[in-house]
Amino acid sequence: MGWSQPNASRILASSSICSHVSSQNVDLLSVGVLAFSYLYGRRFVGPITPLILQLREELYTQPYSEVNWAKARHQCAKEDINYPHPLIQDLLWDSLYVLTEPILTRWPLNKLVREKALKAAMKLIHYEDEITRYITIGVVEKSMCMLACWVEDPDGDAYKKHLARVKEYIWVAEDGIKAHSFGSQSWDMGLVFKLF
Repeated sequence: MGWSQPNASRILASSSICSHVSSQNVDLLSVGVLAFSYLYGRRFVGPITPLILQLREELYTQPYSEVNWAKARHQCAKEDINYPHPLIQDLLWDSLYVLTEPILTRWPLNKLVREKALKAAMKLIHYEDEITRYITIGVVEKSMCMLACWVEDPDGDAYKKHLARVKEYIWVAEDGIKAHSFGSQSWDMGLVFKLF
């Protein structure tokens, strides 16, 4: 978790993407990755409801319990690969996961490194929330930051302030449910509705 490192030494997803991406998209990616990294670091898993079980059956080509996640990390449809990963990149990512994950999840490093990184990530999430008055910079980012705040404290002020601003993104109009977005409404709406 690079969020607890000094800025100069961080390896962020937003700094490793192609230079032709606009600065707004980099900001969107940073906030989204920040919330996802917090949730991953907390090992957050939502309740397994009948809907989740149905989605698992519909989305996966094999039973969910049989998915080889180490192998699945590298599976991607040809149409979705904008730039193929070099073998060295896959080896580096796999090595980092296999070698560092078991170390960082055990005492004392889970307290010294992971907890510090989680606090730093949540501090940045709260900063983003406060400077945007809990609107954040996009509907997906709002959803993820709101979920991270809920995971941190379901009865906390940050989560309640997020809930109060949901109407800024989603509302019922005379012709149906509407969502304010940056132009990717169907994708954004799919993620938003999963939260509710």
